Amino acid sequence: MCTAYEIGQTDFDVDWLVADALEALMFEEGVYQIIRPTLKAPVILPDRTFRIMSWGFRYTPRGQKKPRTVVNSREDQLKIGLWRDKFQSNRCLIPASAFFEWVQGDDGKMVPLRFTRPGNKAILMAGVWGEEEGRGECFSMITTEPTTAMRAVHDRMPAVLAEDQLRPYLTGELNEFGPSRVILGWTPTENFLTKKKSGIPSPPSAEPPTQGELF
Repeated sequence: MCTAYEIGQTDFDVDWLVADALEALMFEEGVYQIIRPTLKAPVILPDRTFRIMSWGFRYTPRGQKKPRTVVNSREDQLKIGLWRDKFQSNRCLIPASAFFEWVQGDDGKMVPLRFTRPGNKAILMAGVWGEEEGRGECFSMITTEPTTAMRAVHDRMPAVLAEDQLRPYLTGELNEFGPSRVILGWTPTENFLTKKKSGIPSPPSAEPPTQGELF
């Protein structure tokens, strides 16, 4: 489950996306560099406009009284429940320069791995959005099956789209994802939650770290 991603100095230019507009919006809105649940971040709508929204929807699981913030939408749950209408009519792209997953370091502490594209290229992930009472516009990141490399870290990954998938996704033509075709590399990085360095992990094993998932 992806619960953090980064927006930084990245080449966001694709054939129909104007990077200057995204950078101006981020500057104007004071968007955080590392995006965590409930923080505001830009998303790209089908008409190619950018909108600032909060990451995550409030959801109360059956049998519980306290709501939780849900930031990921599983591909195998998109046609039912909370996500069905959003996936049909409220699609968006989530621009990022990196996203993070966690593994156990050599010292036993959890360490974030920072996943990026070669050449500082932008990562564009499939998302859905909607209006939430009291919170305004919110979005969620779609997760799908991992690539072979990602499977060693986690059993799911963000739906990272190749350039030729961007328009079809936003127009409703692309409805299935599977492992991403986009090449990603990873490096261990400083734990930005504690701002303390942990032991650099060895290459991830086939056993994924323990992380919870609602969907």
